[in-house]
Amino acid sequence: MARAVLLHENDNEREYQLSNGRVIKIRIDDDSEIVYLENGEVIGNYEDFVFIEDEFDSSKYLLARMYVPITGQGLGRATIEFFSDYYDATIWARSNDGIVREDGSHLTEDAPGFVTKMIEEGLIIDNELDNSYDDYE
Repeated sequence: MARAVLLHENDNEREYQLSNGRVIKIRIDDDSEIVYLENGEVIGNYEDFVFIEDEFDSSKYLLARMYVPITGQGLGRATIEFFSDYYDATIWARSNDGIVREDGSHLTEDAPGFVTKMIEEGLIIDNELDNSYDDYE
């Protein structure tokens, strides 16, 4: 899996060089919105990568949507790392159970493989092994 290389960071922004040479800035805006910028211009959409704060534990977040404007370059992994560091958060994702959910947290397209890889790397917890997430629907 490709990894983006961290070039610079400040409070709510990190700038990465992708393996294809492009330089992308990830910014965490108000309300935990993830914004991707290239050459100062927003790329992608504001609701493409979404984390939902746990209603009972503000240190836990559900990874509800995980689309990035540039795939296969480590940008998704960098986003999860940054968000986790920024909020000192534990991140979890739903199982690939085929249930379509209103909050968008069901896994589609490349998401099941991505989530599996992030669990293997320890960036996302495996909700299959943590019964505290069984009641979230």
